[in-house]
Amino acid sequence: MKILHKIKSIRFVLIFLNISSVLSQDILIKNEETWYYYDQDYLETDWYKDLNLSNWKTGITPIGYGDRKNNTTIHTEKDKNVRKVTKYFAKKIFIKNTHLAYEFKLLRDDGAVVYVNGKELFRDNMPNSTIGAKTVAISTVKDKDEHKYYQHFFDNSIFKEGENTILVSVHQSYITSSDCIFSLELLGHESLEILSFVVENKNKTTSNLENRIELLNLKFENEKTLSKKENLENVKFSLQILVFILSVLLIISIVVIYFTLQNGKKRIAEINQNLIASKSELLEKEKEMVSLSTNLLHHKQYFKEIKADVKGIKTEDKSLIKSINHQIDYVLENDEDWQILKQHFNAVHENFFDKLLAKHPSITETELRHCMFIKLHLQTKEIARILLIDPRSVQTARYRIKKKMDLNEEIDLRDYLLNI
Repeated sequence: MKILHKIKSIRFVLIFLNISSVLSQDILIKNEETWYYYDQDYLETDWYKDLNLSNWKTGITPIGYGDRKNNTTIHTEKDKNVRKVTKYFAKKIFIKNTHLAYEFKLLRDDGAVVYVNGKELFRDNMPNSTIGAKTVAISTVKDKDEHKYYQHFFDNSIFKEGENTILVSVHQSYITSSDCIFSLELLGHESLEILSFVVENKNKTTSNLENRIELLNLKFENEKTLSKKENLENVKFSLQILVFILSVLLIISIVVIYFTLQNGKKRIAEINQNLIASKSELLEKEKEMVSLSTNLLHHKQYFKEIKADVKGIKTEDKSLIKSINHQIDYVLENDEDWQILKQHFNAVHENFFDKLLAKHPSITETELRHCMFIKLHLQTKEIARILLIDPRSVQTARYRIKKKMDLNEEIDLRDYLLNI
């Protein structure tokens, strides 16, 4: 008995709400009214934000194709494989905004998105992703549901005072769909019960939305964690590859450096051998020049002694003595041996005389000879004997040479000449 009593009470409340809502509602848009429609092509994704209706057609709802209940038949391609899955509808309405709530009754086959004043209000049988021209409905509407009106309630904040624009895009569930139908009714309610229902429904929607957002956040965090883990694995793998590559490069570098050092050592050894050979050759050349200088010394000394002996000869033929002395003087004064020695020395010591004259152009030929003998490490007495002069003259010549070269007293002439 108690259960029957409760059922009767619920029925009474529902009947009361229906009666009160009918008595306090205004029909703002009814079925079989004129709407704009566009059936030629796809529009841009944000078509609802700034719309020009000048090239749109008009017709009486229901509007569509392939359904006998349509009052207006719109264009569709005969070839089902190239049909457009989306059709567009628009209507302008003047709102005084004296109602507490609004009720949309939407007839759509298969899905639809409703916009008010350039903003999406709700979607029905459509995915939650971004809606584009080629977005299809979630499911196919069949049989009696093709002519069913789906109710959606909102408070009075959705409209502004004055002219408002309602836009609808109707989407098929697949490209070869054989029918399409659209109509929309708009009711304005002044009933507090309807408003309470809207608020309660809105709260439920908000709660569901919050729960969904929380689930999405959890999903996002989970995916983020997995992504971090995957990134760490990728970084770890990349580091392993990098370490391997660096190890290989290090080994290659060590091998290259090793062989380079070995080749360098061989090259240095070859250079040292060449230097030793060059020094040995230079030493031999210098020995030859010292020997040549010594021979020159002996040669001239020999002729000098002959000249002394000739002076001791007593003979009445003075012209003969004079002729012999003249020939001896010619030999002693002849520079041919000196020129040969000079040329030989210049070749061994890389144009020594040319370099010396380039630095000190005022050096005389005699001073060049002194410089050569000094570079050959000959002592003062040896130089004096070769040049047939007094040792003090050799020392004087050294002093004059240093003065011409503008060398300080601390600088040794032999060291200076050895570096040229």
